[in-house]
Amino acid sequence: MRFWTTVSAMFVIYCGGPYGIEEVVAQSGPTLAIFGLLFMAVFWGIPGVLQNSELISAIPMEGGVYQWYKKSWGDYWGFQLGWLEWLTWMFDAALYPTLLAEYFVIFIWPEAPVSVSWGLTLSMIWLTVIVNLRGVELVGPLFNVLTWLQIIPVILFVYYGVGLIDLDVYTSLHLPPQTDLTTAVVFALIFGVWNFSGYSGLASAADEIEDIESNYPKALTVTLMLSVVVYVIPLMIGIAVNPNWNLWSEAQLNLVALALGGTAFAWWFNLAAQTSNFGLINGEMLLMSHLLKAISDDGHLPNFISKTNSKYDTPVGALVTQGLVLSIMTMSMNFVDLLVVGTWISIPLYIIGFFVFISLRYTHPELPRPFKVSGGMIFPWITVIVPTFIALFIFIYTPNQYLFESVPLLLSGFVIYWVWNRFKSSK
Repeated sequence: MRFWTTVSAMFVIYCGGPYGIEEVVAQSGPTLAIFGLLFMAVFWGIPGVLQNSELISAIPMEGGVYQWYKKSWGDYWGFQLGWLEWLTWMFDAALYPTLLAEYFVIFIWPEAPVSVSWGLTLSMIWLTVIVNLRGVELVGPLFNVLTWLQIIPVILFVYYGVGLIDLDVYTSLHLPPQTDLTTAVVFALIFGVWNFSGYSGLASAADEIEDIESNYPKALTVTLMLSVVVYVIPLMIGIAVNPNWNLWSEAQLNLVALALGGTAFAWWFNLAAQTSNFGLINGEMLLMSHLLKAISDDGHLPNFISKTNSKYDTPVGALVTQGLVLSIMTMSMNFVDLLVVGTWISIPLYIIGFFVFISLRYTHPELPRPFKVSGGMIFPWITVIVPTFIALFIFIYTPNQYLFESVPLLLSGFVIYWVWNRFKSSK
């Protein structure tokens, strides 16, 4: 992938438009929703861009962050952290077929039975498996097309509604009913983590990116700036058009588009939302399959996961495995459950990832770093300490019901490693 194709891929995978972020307004209120996104863009997004830009320039290998973990902490912890990285991406990927089904049901067939919703979800999952079997020759150009399909309706949305934004709304907190300040802040930060994270993801497909040491950092910077605009401005317009924010659902911006531009524009906006969800899961299928295959190639998972397609040289074993796992996940969990549990299990990984960035500075100073965070060791430490405090706050104050769902997932890598090695030794 060349530079602008890489930007398109990052926009599709890391952003995809404002579709699906509406729930943050209902969970946190309009003021915390907007300021939470802006806060996280600066204090979470920028450190993530800087850290991942340096790491990818130093270790540009297939498997991305898994290779960074191995280089820093060895094979055993490389597997544990690589597995957890893959698992958190799976939870993120599961959000988008779920969102597609919810958009369809809310906007087109509100009375649809649950079987229709899950059928749509499954269809999207397996379509992305099929598309990714064809490899980057198909997926790369698809990213370019999807970017324009997603961003043009957003530009029109902003054109129609930017004059309606009322800044006076944000002079008060407007907390949701029966929600305390701490819980509202936690949900605002969780949505910020979701929207400004994962910048190491495309590094898993490092072998597919042209001049990655130079193009990856520049593409990340462009993507972050685009993401801030695409999230914040449409959300502020939506809050102005429909102030009944405590009743908002995941597809609320569709209804705002209907109010702004009429039926035809609402249908277009809805189509863009669907292509966004398709693009997000399609891109994540690409990067997750390379990560899972890299782990399997090292002998930590069954050999069939490493199997590649003889014609397209794509990781067919990993793709089919992911399709099966996503099918099960989306059957048993809704959008908010997937988001919060996925974010909660990712928090320890983010903290570890921050310190992998620092530890490689001390243990492997000889690594070439075409992109290097300046400021000696002081500024790199700042890019680690600030997001670590944010991560710990979310980790401590996330509602307890999600804690009990998340702990077994955090420990699953230890179980899988022990079981698989016992199985191999018995053969």
